[in-house]
Order: sequence, then C-alpha cells, then structure tokens
Amino acid sequence: MVAALFSYRIGSSLLHKVNAGAKIIFLFAFSVFVFWGTPQSAEELFCLPFLARTAACFAISVILFFMAGANWKSFFALRYVFVFGLLVTLAKIIGAPAGSLPFATASGLLYTARFFISALAAQCVFETTTMVQIQEALRLPLVAVLAINFIPQIFSEWEKIKLAARARLPKSARKNPIRACSLFLCELEALLLSMLQKAETTRKAVANRRGDF
Repeated sequence: MVAALFSYRIGSSLLHKVNAGAKIIFLFAFSVFVFWGTPQSAEELFCLPFLARTAACFAISVILFFMAGANWKSFFALRYVFVFGLLVTLAKIIGAPAGSLPFATASGLLYTARFFISALAAQCVFETTTMVQIQEALRLPLVAVLAINFIPQIFSEWEKIKLAARARLPKSARKNPIRACSLFLCELEALLLSMLQKAETTRKAVANRRGDF
C-alpha cells in the first residue's frame, strides 16, 4: 500500500530523534530558500550558481530522506507533485509569447523540480514527527494541530475513494471523457462528505474531552 502524503510513520531513525520544533523551523526556512529567486531569462536559469544551489537543495532533501529511514514508498506518495508540475508547465507553455517556448518549458520544469525538493523534505519531516510533538514544540493551539493533521488524512482518504471507484468501473468506461468527469465529481463529493464526517467526529471527541459536549 502506498504511504499517505505527509502521514506519520513509526520508526527510530535519526530524523525521528531530532527536535520537532527544529525540524518545522528548518522546513520553513528550507522551502523559502528552495523557491527564492525567479529566473527571468535563459541565462539566469542556466547560470552555474543557480544550478548549483538547486542541486545543493536536492542533495539536502536526499540526505533527509535517508535520515528518515529511506522509506521508498514516500516517492509514490509524491506523485501528485509531478501531476501538478505538469499542469503548471502546460500553463506556462500556453501563456508563453512567441519565441520563448523553450524558456517557458524549462521554467515549468524548474518549478516542478523545486516543488519536488520541498515536498520530499516536508514528507521526511512530517513522517517522522507526530502532531502532538509539533503542538508541544511550537505551542500551537489545538485547532491548528487538527488542521495540520487533516492534510495526510485528505490524501489517504482520496486514495481509498479513487481505488474503490476504479474497481467498480469497467476499463472500457474509463476511456470515456464524460464518464471520467462524472466519476471524478462523484469521487470529489465522496471525499468532501467523508472529511466532513471526520471533522464532526473529531469536534465531538475534542468537545467531549473538554466537557463541552
């Protein structure tokens, strides 16, 4: 089974033992550094300092990956990054003026690479840090912790719904654009209802513990 995006994984790796607050602060600073600066020309995009910085950021994410215990299922959980990156690249290509198609393509691929680097680092941090550790380290209110906790739940629930829907739909029907769009809307509706139910259950549980329910 593919690991859910940003979900906690029990383990005793080196990254599991690092302070939760330090990991979250590092992740924020690292993500800002990864996306710092937007090349405006091919010369800026392919200059040695910029490429070296991108390569160094990728190396840091790989180091975090091995510090987290090298869970290879994490890569499959990040496949959404490439789908979103493809959409961004296509948008850049469509909106590019005449003569700048190569730069628009390279710019879109750069965004995908940056997104993957930061997403891999985030995956390594969150799969080695529980929500309770984040709350205690950063002294976040309970509502903020619950909001963060819903991120992996959304992706996990979406994966279950998608697999269930695909299993009930014949392969021949999947190639029909109308049926595919209809299936996507049904999956989205099921995801929304499921998350609303989980949110209400969580709200009642929290209220019951506080004696407000």
